[in-house]
Amino acid sequence: MENVIIVGGLVDKTSVCLAIYGEDLNPDEISKHLGCQPTKAHKRGDRKNLNFKYAPYSKGAWILNLKGHAPITAEELVRDLLLRVPREPEIWRELSATYDVQVRIAIHMEGWNKGFNLTPHTVQCISKIGASIVFDIYAYSDEEDDNT
Repeated sequence: MENVIIVGGLVDKTSVCLAIYGEDLNPDEISKHLGCQPTKAHKRGDRKNLNFKYAPYSKGAWILNLKGHAPITAEELVRDLLLRVPREPEIWRELSATYDVQVRIAIHMEGWNKGFNLTPHTVQCISKIGASIVFDIYAYSDEEDDNT
């Protein structure tokens, strides 16, 4: 059987999250402000798990996460994520003045030259909540790379 190299196309798997970090962050207070529960959260000093080999968290975090596989795109996931939280500017001014607010986009792909885009409208919506955008890229090598 002949090796086939696939070039381009959609990212295989994407996850996006709204992450709010801060040393004195209380996840229950963030949930109250946003009117929704996080996917995961912790306070500074909490343990990553009950195994004491891991250091306690140095910051508190409130994280709302969504995941999707192609053909679901990062654009769709970010839009859906932002629809789950309030749009009132005063809430976000207060949160972004006190905490580090991020929209994180993780992409997982095999092959190469895959990508995604965010529309100007989506970038504006992220900007309106005072969030930075963080990209985590996981590119898994293809076996054909070993044969070249």
